[in-house]
Amino acid sequence: MTGHRVKRTPRSARRGPACRALMFRAPPEGLSLPPDEVHVWAARLDLPASVLARFTATLSPPELERAARFHFERLRQRFIAGRGLLRALLGRYLSVEPGQVEFSYGPAGKPMLLTPDPETAPHFNLAHTDELALLAFTRLGPVGVDVERVRALDDVTGLVSRFFSAREHAAFASLPEAQQPAAFFNLWTRKEAWLKATGEGIAHSLHLVEVSFLPREPARLLAVPEPLSQGRPWTLLGLRPAAGFAAALAIAAAAPKLRCWRWDSRKEASSPGAP
Repeated sequence: MTGHRVKRTPRSARRGPACRALMFRAPPEGLSLPPDEVHVWAARLDLPASVLARFTATLSPPELERAARFHFERLRQRFIAGRGLLRALLGRYLSVEPGQVEFSYGPAGKPMLLTPDPETAPHFNLAHTDELALLAFTRLGPVGVDVERVRALDDVTGLVSRFFSAREHAAFASLPEAQQPAAFFNLWTRKEAWLKATGEGIAHSLHLVEVSFLPREPARLLAVPEPLSQGRPWTLLGLRPAAGFAAALAIAAAAPKLRCWRWDSRKEASSPGAP
């Protein structure tokens, strides 16, 4: 992507609600999706065989074909778990069977609901790394999530220099080595969450988005490409769904009400109903 103006976000629009102590809890009975809320679900993807079989039965032929292309069985099972859980939760919010949920896809591959009334359909996004998945659902506007396990990387400074802005590179290089893994994955997940929300993906615009990422610094959008921001009041949130993981959520709304739930595969295994 070339020729894009970068918009510096005003300070009043940069910071989302505080969420450093956010706890993921068991969802209430009769869960619904009010128009002013964002629901974020954390889930483990290594599922009991009975749950995995139930999820497999809900997938579409293209999803099953995609699952079959995975060389390693664990990756195949985790893909089925993620897509099956996405269908199960959408089915719950929409009051339909998971297998009846239909998707369409944007130019960069972002899934959305195939529905006669897209204006009222929930927005959603799915991310996963290793055995952990993060899913977001809202009626407020486009949403994106990302999650990564925090770990040391080879030549992390070179990665920051290559893919991120000069300002971010300078700030990152000033950090002690022990703080760099967490800072890098703050950078990565916050940028990717926003780019996924816009439908753009990370291929072209990673260096054009600037975010806060230093230790104990609240998540903020500092600069965004104007064509992708579309004049929306974006909110960026840092999340900690599990120890050792960095995660972020971006949504095209100001001050959303955030609700975070934890999906329990053991409960699902003991009950044939929706999660």
